[in-house]
Amino acid sequence: MVRFPSPAQPATILVVDDDPTNRRLLQHLLSQHGYRVKVASSGREALETIARELPDLILLDILMSDFDGLETCQALKADPHTRDVPVIFLSALHETFDKVKAFDIGGADYVTKPFEVAELLARIRHQVRLRGLQVSLQEQNDRLGREIEARCRMEEELGLLLLATRAIERASTVEEALTATLRTIGHTIGASAAQAWQPDAEGVRLERTCRVVLDPHRSSVGETDEGDRATVAKGEGLPGRVWQSRCPEIDETKGSGGMLAVPVLQREGLMAVLLFTGCSMGDGDCSGNLELVGSVALQLGAAIGQKQMESQLKETEERYRRLVENAAEGIYQSTPTGRYLSVNPALARLYGYDSPEELVAAIENIDRQIYVDPQRRREFVEQIEREGVVSDFESLVYCRDRSALWISENARAVRDDRGNLLYYEGIVSDITARKLAQEALKFQKEQTEQLLSNILPTAIAERLQTGQGTIADSFDEASILFADLVGFTKFAARKTPKEVVEILNWIFSQFDRLCERYGLEKIKTIGDAYMVAGGVPVPRPDSIEAMADLALAMQETLKRFCQETGEPLQLRVGIHLGPVVAGAIGLSKFAYDLWGDTVNTASRMESNGVPGRIQVTEAVRDRLQDRFEFERRGKIDVKGKGETIAYFLLSRKVRDSASSSLPKTWE
Repeated sequence: MVRFPSPAQPATILVVDDDPTNRRLLQHLLSQHGYRVKVASSGREALETIARELPDLILLDILMSDFDGLETCQALKADPHTRDVPVIFLSALHETFDKVKAFDIGGADYVTKPFEVAELLARIRHQVRLRGLQVSLQEQNDRLGREIEARCRMEEELGLLLLATRAIERASTVEEALTATLRTIGHTIGASAAQAWQPDAEGVRLERTCRVVLDPHRSSVGETDEGDRATVAKGEGLPGRVWQSRCPEIDETKGSGGMLAVPVLQREGLMAVLLFTGCSMGDGDCSGNLELVGSVALQLGAAIGQKQMESQLKETEERYRRLVENAAEGIYQSTPTGRYLSVNPALARLYGYDSPEELVAAIENIDRQIYVDPQRRREFVEQIEREGVVSDFESLVYCRDRSALWISENARAVRDDRGNLLYYEGIVSDITARKLAQEALKFQKEQTEQLLSNILPTAIAERLQTGQGTIADSFDEASILFADLVGFTKFAARKTPKEVVEILNWIFSQFDRLCERYGLEKIKTIGDAYMVAGGVPVPRPDSIEAMADLALAMQETLKRFCQETGEPLQLRVGIHLGPVVAGAIGLSKFAYDLWGDTVNTASRMESNGVPGRIQVTEAVRDRLQDRFEFERRGKIDVKGKGETIAYFLLSRKVRDSASSSLPKTWE
């Protein structure tokens, strides 16, 4: 059986994540802020934990083995005992599709990893507060419903007693009175009817060992058998029976008459009993005088019971009224046709009205007068008809002065015993500040992502944002290019610093566009040197061909620049391919770099090259000789490698020139 947490306890949060580091981090963070934290390493373990104790909130990861977060949430929402517990998805998945899917299956919120601590805590506080208010309102509604039901039952029984009293007054004999009484109220006599009647003001008492003298299922008066006597002696009731007792006080005043007692109901420890006195009880003859001695006790007991019930009901209604009126969130009841039945002061203040009555009177159509988008009301109704509730239904709404604010609604459909819809009951929270903070965080996140993408390859930036620590990969084959501006030192000496930076920025920006066009990664610039890699961080089998096209395009771009400006700059390029190791390094200023003999050889091809030429290794020439034209340079002395055969890349072969995709213009 599920055990609900005590209201005096702090909110309990269940963290579900298969990563032990994430579990420890969240457990420490939430415990520091006063929450009780339970953890589960899988969806199945989470369901077992929830079966033992229902949490106030669940932080749920999506990507888990065996039983993922989406399946876990679906199982929770399918169970009536757990479907109202809010679930915040905490996942590295950041695509809109993933978020929509999570909300569709019942998620209350979605936070993307890596998360901002302040944002996560704010969302948790919001959900815990809504959950607490929802539980409190539901408990008050249930209690009020039970007490109203008890009051209705009491009123029904009082009506039956009134009918019985009138039947007794019309009866001419004791037997007629008893039969009429039992036919009217016999079904209300239960096991408690055999309990002893406490003395009233006149000292009348009904003993446990009294005898049965009338059974509504028999046609005449008679005594019980031994089994019935034993049942009565043990204090157990016989439904629908009338009990006989001799009362000395009554016998003395009424002669030989006896007393018949009809216990009819018991409430709050009081029993209502009809007493018939002055009766002759010999040989089944019940002729004699009839008096309703017990009517005073009956009316007194019923009045006391009703008064207690009315007092409890009034106290409950007062508590409920105070809860609603003093709530910080707006609370309302609305008709299916779009009018408010009632609202609390908080909702009136939220929408800019002076009182709840003014708001109810002013809003004739919630669709058009409250929601900025009238379709939101239709979506609200469709969802609540489909699921019975809506959770965190966010909308932009109008205030009285036509200003707008963001709200979040949690509502349910209230139906009668036959399932007919009566009204909608909901809680409204102002989330404008949160939405603004979300937009600011979203913009900041987009700016950060853009900055990371400008600094690092996109694939590496995404891995860093998901919280991955060390990034180090090996690649069996990658193509590496180094380029250097020859004559740039003399060029810079006769230019102002501003002119130097502007021209260098313009040239390298053109190179950046070419890298993007050919699908290659600019790794870094060092002074007037430029480094490019192909096939990293995403492997690409044709990277060396794309690198050759890039080198030719870079030479063409600089040549055009010099023709228009008259500057005597030349580009010296070196290319090689082979295995490399790549990774992100640094703490505050990340840098993606490559290491290995392939990188060193490409750098030597550039430094030992010829201005205005593209020098490549024999491995590059062997790979591309059927598509590109090369000129053999011969052996050159390369530091750390000795004599190495080098080639100059000239152009694409004529039959492949159409596929080179060289840029036609430059800006």
